[in-house]
Amino acid sequence: MNRSIRWMLSLAMLAVALPAGAQDSDCDFDQAYFAKRMQQIAARHGGRLDATGTAIWKLRNGETITVASGGCVHYGTTVSLVYAPGASAPSREVAIERLFATVSKYWQPAAARRLQALVRTGAYQTRTLDDGSTELVGSLDPGQGFSFEYRLILGKHEVRISWEEA
Repeated sequence: MNRSIRWMLSLAMLAVALPAGAQDSDCDFDQAYFAKRMQQIAARHGGRLDATGTAIWKLRNGETITVASGGCVHYGTTVSLVYAPGASAPSREVAIERLFATVSKYWQPAAARRLQALVRTGAYQTRTLDDGSTELVGSLDPGQGFSFEYRLILGKHEVRISWEEA
């Protein structure tokens, strides 16, 4: 599991593990609302929640879709499409198009349009990760002094995007 997903899940798990009083004073976001919202999101299209509150859909073609969302100080979301076992990764263009279709269907169409438009501008940094995956990192608010970013990972077995917002 890549660092950005572990980071997002760690934040979500930390928020859930905090006593109710600590959540109220330390978290800017309503954790009960996040839990209820993720249940509703998972229920759409016949998904389920795992122990960390991540929504999961196992598709008939063998692919798996996951959506994790939450936070205490910053709000973040990760959407991934894991290819069927033994399947080859599609071309970069196809993988990105499929990812944004997944974000649109399983999370929010507006988020998919916004992120897709940002990726299409090409205003991101690219690097190769240790496992051979390609990571694209770009700003959600290009040009501002302090902005949040997105991370899109194109791997052999999956494609995923993580982003954070205020």
